[in-house]
Amino acid sequence: MKLLTSTIFSAIQPFLSLLLPRSFPLLLVLLAFASTLFPLASAQLDKYAKLAGLSYFGTAVDNPRLYNEQYMSVLQGSGEFGSLTPINAQKWKKTEEVQGVFTFAEADAIANTAKAGVGGMKTLRCHTMVWYKGLPSWVETTYSRDDMEKILAAHIQNLAQYFKGRCYAWDVVNEAIDENGVFRQSPMYKAMGLDFITFSFKTAAKADPGAKLYYNDYALESPSLSTGPKISITLAMLRTVKAQGGTVHGVGFQSHLKVGLVPARAEIVNTMQQFLEVVDEVAITELDIRHSPLKVPSTREMWNAQARDYGEVVGACLDVNKGYGGRKCVGVTLWDFTDKYSWVPSEIPTEGEACMWDNNYVKKPAYWTVLNMFKAYAAGASSRRAGMDGVDGGNGTVSELDLEAAAHRGPEGGPGLGREQTTKTVVATTLATARRVRSTARTGA
Repeated sequence: MKLLTSTIFSAIQPFLSLLLPRSFPLLLVLLAFASTLFPLASAQLDKYAKLAGLSYFGTAVDNPRLYNEQYMSVLQGSGEFGSLTPINAQKWKKTEEVQGVFTFAEADAIANTAKAGVGGMKTLRCHTMVWYKGLPSWVETTYSRDDMEKILAAHIQNLAQYFKGRCYAWDVVNEAIDENGVFRQSPMYKAMGLDFITFSFKTAAKADPGAKLYYNDYALESPSLSTGPKISITLAMLRTVKAQGGTVHGVGFQSHLKVGLVPARAEIVNTMQQFLEVVDEVAITELDIRHSPLKVPSTREMWNAQARDYGEVVGACLDVNKGYGGRKCVGVTLWDFTDKYSWVPSEIPTEGEACMWDNNYVKKPAYWTVLNMFKAYAAGASSRRAGMDGVDGGNGTVSELDLEAAAHRGPEGGPGLGREQTTKTVVATTLATARRVRSTARTGA
């Protein structure tokens, strides 16, 4: 009975999240509660991302979330996320607040969550070794070149060697160039110039030869996202680093974007291809797409616009692989999956609701857009519009056929329940009831 119920819920959830009016918060909470009761039926993103050709679909995690039972039930749902990235736990201030004294307890907690294998073993994307922010006060002091080399070497070696064998990839250097295409005046740059980047990559490669080493930054998706030549400067920097003997395997496209201002899919593909002339692989590393400004309450139009934008970004990653005939855009990482823990409201109070799950852990249309895009690619579909319109009416990616197929498919794509009349009836009845609830709310009856 639990299997039947969970399968039905997986089928009807995308429709219910839109059919139920926003004036019914209790019903939305019940939806969230139900989705956590049946994670196996609704958890599918990583599974289908891999079938579509990616290595993983993951999320970033910060330590306080690990104690939230509802959050963890989604995080560990089988097939939902195949990769974890520590948001803060591996940053300099967290790991070496006092010079020469290294603390890895918080980072270990996330690494152990990935290793535990609850809901499937998860890849660990490690983040980040060298960043102009998140520095302890002692690093902010002005140092000579020689002293900074010693500081960088000690920090990178200790970090890389401690997690050696556990990190699929490391974001070695993060955000070294600003929106104007100018190198940030970090303590590292002031002491060593551009050489601090080459030095960091060389040191990381020696400390953990098995990890993929990334340069990670935002506003790389399109020239329209920066006020200066950030993309060309970044490409030139990477060529210089590699010419000087630095090992750079990949580039992370953070993709912190705004609804309605996301570059066209083809434009993102073109930019990724430029970077693939210099490095071996690319990835989407910190994806969220926020409403700017945020309007409250949210509307279906807002959700669907966000869904289309998520489709543009994730679709670009898939298109790159199709163009190369192999895995070059290796994966997608959300910068946390729920609005409950999004960084946006605390940093930009007028913007928000950037994630694929809302505050109550209800999946938004963006979730279903991305999931169905993965399914389309997995099935060999090549239409650019596959999965682009969320669940908004007749053009939605969750069609009547999709719904019916979901109702008969077992959890995790396993053996289904067969075409049981009971399942059809429950799905149809539930949808009809939801439509009546919405109609009643509109008429004031």
